[in-house]
Amino acid sequence: MELRTLSLDLILEAAEFLRNQIIYTPIEYSPGLSEILEVPTYLKLESLQITGSFKIRGALFYVSSLAPHQKENGIAACSAGNHGLGVTYAANKMGIRCTVYLPRNVDPVKKEKIRKLGAEIKESAFVGYDETLDWAKTEAAKNNQHLISAFEDERIMAANGGTIGAEIVEQVEDVQNVLFPVGGGGLGSGISYYLKEKYPAIRLIGCQHIDSPGLHLSLQSGKAMTTLPSIETVAGGLEGGIGARCFDVLKDRITEVSLATETEIIQACRWMLGNHQHLIEPSAVVPVACCLHKKVPKLKGKTVLVLTGRNIAFSTLQTII
Repeated sequence: MELRTLSLDLILEAAEFLRNQIIYTPIEYSPGLSEILEVPTYLKLESLQITGSFKIRGALFYVSSLAPHQKENGIAACSAGNHGLGVTYAANKMGIRCTVYLPRNVDPVKKEKIRKLGAEIKESAFVGYDETLDWAKTEAAKNNQHLISAFEDERIMAANGGTIGAEIVEQVEDVQNVLFPVGGGGLGSGISYYLKEKYPAIRLIGCQHIDSPGLHLSLQSGKAMTTLPSIETVAGGLEGGIGARCFDVLKDRITEVSLATETEIIQACRWMLGNHQHLIEPSAVVPVACCLHKKVPKLKGKTVLVLTGRNIAFSTLQTII
């Protein structure tokens, strides 16, 4: 398997491969957010994607590129849930054995979905994603499994983020601001690369959990903060450090970072249910939280918020409501 460089050509290759394999997710106008932000505001509902998350994009594209010897002992993923779902779906579709390594406190809905799709599940003793990833790398190496990163690969960036960026500008003419969640950075780096290459003046705002702001801290220090102390949160997909390769893409393209608290994220989940009747998981709703609680600067022009997933346990939903 050749090493790939993130490029417009790679993003277009990913988009062409994914055509007719995934949902071209809709854009929905948000009257409430438009009033709050005082600009036309739209929601990119990647929460309606197959498996309930954008992660299927990168998983399908990546797994399709594997050489035969990389698949013979099965593939593996370390995941807070949605990446594992995507890789399991891709492996199942392509007839490959799959193991998913999960943190101890993974959302039970995501865990059960992964199990039903046929993956072998192994849970770590750790709450944090970063510690679980270190353990997963050791376990996968013992079993000669090809471990697929959730974000630290150019094919993942191109398919997970780049293809969403391309869809946004097709769906919303003259968009001037795009807000998206940032955890490890695979989504944000792909979106940022595509949009800044095509539309240099566009404003890109990464949204993070205030207690695990890997990108924010990396921009402050000038180097990638690849590991962070674990936190207890309902937004597990936002927890942990930023990928070094993702940061290389983001550092010169991201306009700014907005931070939301745990309480603000939970309130945003409720707001989405009440105002749009969409179930959005906590990791995915952080752009809404930043807007509702005035964590973003004054914006001009059409604005799109990327909402990345809907997978949430009923018990967590009960707590949120």
